[in-house]
Amino acid sequence: MYRGDGGHWHEYTCDPIGGSFEVAISGFSNKVSWLVFCAFHIGKAVEKTGFGKRVSLALVGSMGQSALGIGYAVCLAELILAPFIPSNTARGGGIVYPIVESVIASLGVDPHIGEDPVGGFLSFVAASANLISSSLFVTGMAGNPIVASKAADIFGIEFGFSEWVIGASVPALLIMLLLPPFVHILLRPKLDFTNLSQNIRRQHHALGAMSDQEYRLCATLLTCLVLWVGTPYFGIDATVVAYMAIVILILLNVLTWSDVVKNHKAWDTFFWLASFIVLAEQLTALGVTDWIGNSLSRSLHNASPLVCTISLSLAYFFSMYMFSSISSHVVAFAGPFFAAGYVLGCPPKLLTILVALFSSLAGILTPFSTGSVAIYASQGYISQPK
Repeated sequence: MYRGDGGHWHEYTCDPIGGSFEVAISGFSNKVSWLVFCAFHIGKAVEKTGFGKRVSLALVGSMGQSALGIGYAVCLAELILAPFIPSNTARGGGIVYPIVESVIASLGVDPHIGEDPVGGFLSFVAASANLISSSLFVTGMAGNPIVASKAADIFGIEFGFSEWVIGASVPALLIMLLLPPFVHILLRPKLDFTNLSQNIRRQHHALGAMSDQEYRLCATLLTCLVLWVGTPYFGIDATVVAYMAIVILILLNVLTWSDVVKNHKAWDTFFWLASFIVLAEQLTALGVTDWIGNSLSRSLHNASPLVCTISLSLAYFFSMYMFSSISSHVVAFAGPFFAAGYVLGCPPKLLTILVALFSSLAGILTPFSTGSVAIYASQGYISQPK
């Protein structure tokens, strides 16, 4: 029994086992989990058909006449692939990284000599571009939907595919534009292009002409992109679009059911992301998020909303030093920082997009924040202090 409003007593039935199980599996019915799950299979199709590698090689081949050109080619490759491959590790480590390593080798860099300006330039640009592209799309990184979900819970605002792109496009694209020249000034690489063109042509020749599967995949991807961007007009949820894409790719024989079953990265992410969503929801439901948010807000209670927004965003960004995983950082801190912003009267959309951007961008602070960064850092072309 418990006393409710008006002093009346009500009966409350506790079902600890059934109730706990129902809460524990609730994340598996969350549309965010299914959106990321479907996007992983779309990414598998991009990888399986060789289309992702073809796009990357075409960009490097057409723009690879200078160091900055190669840097921008890598950035463009990440931008093109990011909406369809929600694992920044799969995108950066599985598709773009092998091409970057091939370019580095073609430029005459010995991978066994340790630090090297050329290898360091391309590795740092590629790792950073991977994180920037992850911040630009809600489907660019597995943790992004959690940010959108927490913003909806606390601020009551919806950040779908098009809203996310519009909000993140100006800062993300500006950073992407400045990235190659900034890193070039820092490291000053001297490139030898003697063997690069020949190596790119050899890899292009190995791929052969575009297959029917690649054409079918292109048509499906363009349809997805149009429907995602036009969600406010078509009224079709982004998760439904992604699910339809998987069905179409299977019917068109671009993917097989065996590909879906064997895509362990998709299943692995589906299970832990659904669990993380439940954890984040329960932190809010049980008042933990509000408690942390109120504690944070007390230190800024005399500041203006704009100052509070900037302070909270910077604190969120640098708190990444305490984590070895971007997703863990998002789950632990996105909700509390949103709650603090709500108490302090911060502009909801501004705080949400800053946290959304910094969730991915903070990964560049450490060489172990995410798989893609760790892969590039492990090559040793650039030292840990740098």
